[in-house]
Amino acid sequence: MSNLKKAERIAERLRQEPYNLFRNDCFTKSIRFKRQCKALGISARVVACIGLARARLLFGRWLIIPVIHGWSEVEGKRIEVSRPLGSSGMWDIVPVNIKPVITVRF
Repeated sequence: MSNLKKAERIAERLRQEPYNLFRNDCFTKSIRFKRQCKALGISARVVACIGLARARLLFGRWLIIPVIHGWSEVEGKRIEVSRPLGSSGMWDIVPVNIKPVITVRF
């Protein structure tokens, strides 16, 4: 099995855990993902970014707002672990649709 497939299995387990802004957010899950990958010999990185996201704010109006977000990368592929793929969070923001403006990889 390839490293990417192993990483996707780890990511899917983390995605299914409930998201909590203060205890189990995108950064916490990404760091846990990196640690679990490292234990299996998979090289993973955590990416923190300030990006732009389309959000539904007051009265159902859509706006582009700046957000802080984190995800992981394996073999150069972005792997979202914060929520199940395609699901939205606060203000109907879908993590995979966040467009990074400034990124830091570690």
